[in-house]
Amino acid sequence: MPRTIPQLTVKDVSASVKFYGDALEFVATLLDPPGNPDFAVLENGDASLYLVSRSSREQEYQIKDLESNKSGVGVRIYLEVDNAESVHAKIARLGIVPNRPLSYNKAEDYTEFSFLDPDGYEIGVYS
Repeated sequence: MPRTIPQLTVKDVSASVKFYGDALEFVATLLDPPGNPDFAVLENGDASLYLVSRSSREQEYQIKDLESNKSGVGVRIYLEVDNAESVHAKIARLGIVPNRPLSYNKAEDYTEFSFLDPDGYEIGVYS
């Protein structure tokens, strides 16, 4: 079975690496180039995420599409965690305001919330 790894185009790779590290404990295992990366590989357990800078896009259509469209629209990345409430508390301490509040679904027995990353990608967290 193939493994899925989302790749997100972001305005500032270094800022996004910090955001995902602080909020969700992702660790950068590759920064290319190391000083001012245009590409990063982030990992946390079995979860991986690739980040690529807008400025590194080579094709003219990509550049035009990125300039004319809002990043993140229609994209929600779900992360299954051990305790959604503790992640919710952590992001609150970081000053990140959820776009969907923490809620418990009694019928299906899960707790979830979501928030936006710096580029508007929605991150759903549930346990």
